Amino acid sequence: MKISELFLAAGLAGVVSSSLGYVREFDNGIPLAWVKDRTVVMQLSLGTGTRILRDGFTSFNDSAIDALKTWNPHLAHLQFSWVKNSPVTPVEGDDEMSVAFDNKVFGSNFGSGTLAVTVLGYRNGNFEETDTVFNTAISWDSYRGALTPPVFDFHRVAIHEFGHTLGLDHPDQAGQHVVAIMNSIVSNLDTLAQDDINGVTAIYGTGPAYNSIPDGPVLMDLSTRGTTYTGNNVLIGGFIVQGSQPAQLVVRCLAFSLASYGIPDALGDSVIELHDANNNLIASNDDWFTSSDAETISSYHRDPPNSIESALLVTLNPGNYTAIVRSFSNSQQAATQGVALCEVYDLRKSASRLGNVSTRGQVGTGNSILIGGIIVGGSTPKPVVVRALGPTLSQFGVTGVLADPSLELRDGNGNLVEANNDWQQSPEAAAIMADGKAPSNAKESAMARTLSPGNYTALVHGVGGTTGTALVEVYDESASP
Repeated sequence: MKISELFLAAGLAGVVSSSLGYVREFDNGIPLAWVKDRTVVMQLSLGTGTRILRDGFTSFNDSAIDALKTWNPHLAHLQFSWVKNSPVTPVEGDDEMSVAFDNKVFGSNFGSGTLAVTVLGYRNGNFEETDTVFNTAISWDSYRGALTPPVFDFHRVAIHEFGHTLGLDHPDQAGQHVVAIMNSIVSNLDTLAQDDINGVTAIYGTGPAYNSIPDGPVLMDLSTRGTTYTGNNVLIGGFIVQGSQPAQLVVRCLAFSLASYGIPDALGDSVIELHDANNNLIASNDDWFTSSDAETISSYHRDPPNSIESALLVTLNPGNYTAIVRSFSNSQQAATQGVALCEVYDLRKSASRLGNVSTRGQVGTGNSILIGGIIVGGSTPKPVVVRALGPTLSQFGVTGVLADPSLELRDGNGNLVEANNDWQQSPEAAAIMADGKAPSNAKESAMARTLSPGNYTALVHGVGGTTGTALVEVYDESASP
């Protein structure tokens, strides 16, 4: 961990330029930076407010967003994103990048004359977390031009602090004499200087090429959200690779970052395991950013927002696979429970495809139901069968099953496509039977739909608010593309 501070002091007119330049943040001789191509998501918790700031912004969050935008055009292989009015409580050590006002820096006093502090967390040269705290003892506004103490400009200080987040240090404290927003003493300079731009260009100017996933008439993305408990009651996602060629996939788990979307009780530190049809462990991951595949995962924009979430880049032969999401635990840290999201992305490197997804998990109430998601790619409608099983699981030794599951299918706008309680009451019951997908228990749910390209979500509830273990499945019923 490293702490970088910006000070107020005399000499506000600026600094003297020379041929010297930017300085980077280091740890024991190792320069610090984010994994290339990563999207760094900033959790902005600077208050909503109704005050109009001097430069027209209606909140300090808006001023902070503009400061982040000031850096973005100069980051060829990194980007800032943000959550405005974040629901995440700023806490050191949660691997979220929080930005907030406070009278202390996570319990420690601000240094004398300190405007703001950025706390840098890193591992093996890679940033893991940064948190920025602005001193509430300072009178703040947001403006341009010359400083007007005792009111200080939040905007230029935010630009400076976000420079630390990118890996730049104070040139003047290293004996450099340059015009730079990154100098340790706030000045009349109110935006980036060339020295600052040179610094981030040196760090993020090169990296792996960004990649996109080609569209196609397949299930582009399979996802499941549910609660993972301890022991055997973990979140289990299954999928099938269909075709004759290996498929390259990103399999990832989002956990704590779900809190930024307002989902309560998100799982903390997650681990993902991938098993083949014989239950052999193929791959596992704890903290994705430490993986040798981290830059490739980021290049596809599939990097988890939180550093201690999990992701795998795998090439799999056709067959059945299972992804297990559990809480990290060791001799110092006990396993916990919480809501997690398991996702499988087909990078479309071959003619093979994802054929179906099935996820087993606990169905609770409220936000703790079981949710399966799919994206239908291409430009033509696709036939699918969606099922929710409960009692059938007892045949496979699963205990505590959901006795009466109810299934809803919704489109990307949240509109109800179809709802089903008992599958035999479905208008597509005959088609489900003819396709061999009829559940073995009349209390289970199923539907057969032809879906236009887009996003869809399958939600599994317990009838009457009941709870238990259930399985949600989505089958691609179309011929191979």
